[in-house]
Amino acid sequence: MSTEYINKGIILLLLTVLLFLVVSNNFDLWIIRRNIEPVKYQKEINKYAKEFSLETELLAALIYVESRFDKYSESAKGAVGLMQLMPSTAFWIAEQLEYDKFNLEDLNDPELNIKFGSWYFAYLYQKFDNNLIKTIAAYNAGESNVRNWIDDGWKGNIEHKLPFDETDNFVRRVISTRNYYRENNLKIFSLSNLNLFLSQVSE
Repeated sequence: MSTEYINKGIILLLLTVLLFLVVSNNFDLWIIRRNIEPVKYQKEINKYAKEFSLETELLAALIYVESRFDKYSESAKGAVGLMQLMPSTAFWIAEQLEYDKFNLEDLNDPELNIKFGSWYFAYLYQKFDNNLIKTIAAYNAGESNVRNWIDDGWKGNIEHKLPFDETDNFVRRVISTRNYYRENNLKIFSLSNLNLFLSQVSE
């Protein structure tokens, strides 16, 4: 059987799955796109996950949710690069890591951006006593906001919705993506993980 024939079969199968999801009201374009896009910058992700004692799949998930591996990504609020670092945060990180000649354009460099973002996440992880959910929330919304939410009664776990929808959605997407990457060893969609693909988009 030719490769071209197999590829056409896979495309037909995917279209059938998408049609089923649309009809059954389980269509989530974000998850479908996540499940078929490749994980980029794996060399840098592995390097800094090891250096800062982070889980590789978690770091990859953070980058995907933040920027979809677009090194030139810039948010409306001014966050820059793969790990969407705010300029003020990036300059502070540069001071902590003793980067004397750092400038904002450097954040477009994938390796530096991943290094800074990984260091910052590890810093927050320690500040929040190794609580992963609180740390992910703080990476998105800031340490002070998360501490205020905790003071107001947020339990700091994924079973309890965060007061801010954007951050709640961010946390859930990072955890979902981390779990997906764990199951697939950072590989993209294939027929061998079709069942996982269907379960993810049907949640």
